[in-house]
Amino acid sequence: MTPTLEEAETHVRNSNIDEHTMEILAAMLVSKMDEWHLVADQKTSESIWVILTEAARRGKISEKLGDTEVAKRLERVFEKIRPKLEAQLRTIQWNYDEIIDFEVRVSKVNKSSLFVDPTAQRTVVHLKVLPTGSTEVKTLVVDFDESQLEEFIWKLQEATTMRERIQMRVEDG
Repeated sequence: MTPTLEEAETHVRNSNIDEHTMEILAAMLVSKMDEWHLVADQKTSESIWVILTEAARRGKISEKLGDTEVAKRLERVFEKIRPKLEAQLRTIQWNYDEIIDFEVRVSKVNKSSLFVDPTAQRTVVHLKVLPTGSTEVKTLVVDFDESQLEEFIWKLQEATTMRERIQMRVEDG
């Protein structure tokens, strides 16, 4: 089974994969994945592919890999295949799931006894999401306490500002 991004990052962080092996696996990702088993074991191969694919989607290697030598090697390898990998993702019209509606509720009722203060206000956000390539709407439920909500709003504001700056540079440039 293909590892999740988190599992892949953990595996790569704890492995000492040489740059040559990473380059071969990266080249296989954008061409043919034949004979990968001659280069590395399945977990290592799939971990590298998951991280590189997610990096192409996000535009950068995950910060969760840290500042290790393995992360630096993987960053160099990613930059070599980045244009081709991003082009391949465009051909399949890959995109993030689309949020089509949302509902926000503020209450003092907790559905879990894991929260420290059962009288504290909670904010529950129901996101109606249309997954890419699907016609069936799914609901994601996110439950915040006050500090989590403040942090979430702050990150949204930062992301909006960053997007606006990028858009201005693209238009100017």
